[in-house]
Amino acid sequence: MRTSNRNYTIEYSGAIAGILSIVLYIASAAFSFLPDAVSRLFAFAFPLLWIMSFMGLYRFLSEDYLGASLQTAFLFGVIGGAIACTFLVIQQGNLVWYEQVMQGTLSEEAKQLNKAILLGVDKVQTYMDIVFDIFISIAWILFGLNIARSPSFSRILGYLGSLIALGLLVFNLYTFPFPPADSGLLDLGPFFGLWALVFYVLFFLKVKAKRQHQ
Repeated sequence: MRTSNRNYTIEYSGAIAGILSIVLYIASAAFSFLPDAVSRLFAFAFPLLWIMSFMGLYRFLSEDYLGASLQTAFLFGVIGGAIACTFLVIQQGNLVWYEQVMQGTLSEEAKQLNKAILLGVDKVQTYMDIVFDIFISIAWILFGLNIARSPSFSRILGYLGSLIALGLLVFNLYTFPFPPADSGLLDLGPFFGLWALVFYVLFFLKVKAKRQHQ
């Protein structure tokens, strides 16, 4: 049931957070000239912003239909965001440790040992990344279906998001324990990132339109 006199603050915040999450993710991955502290800040902020975006998207879509698929999408999205923040902190912490310990390491044997230690512990965050992919892919498959159901968006947009997310899930499970890109398969991550950026911009415009016409 629609609520009158809403200001759509949660929806606005979610749309803006979604746009920022994609921008910061691209910046942290592509702009190598950024200081390490800034890159880490961007990386840590990305999953937190995604969680905020899921709150706004859930609130917006639930106006038209609130079913088990939408609630599951929101729950899995929040869990996925928390997992992403966890493995990113572990990843960056390991790299900081490695750089610090290598500065005081002189012998070649000790350097090789440190490299082996880093490679070993790095597997932990690599597999946590796959856990993130599983949760976030399922979340977006279900979000996509609800986007397709919503009268505010086109069915093609929603189904395309679900299809890309399904491809991410299938590829990750098929190539486990290795990432799809390392196994000769197409990396669907950039395609999904582009879709998500387009969607969040449209989401922002739809929220703005609803607020003006309520």
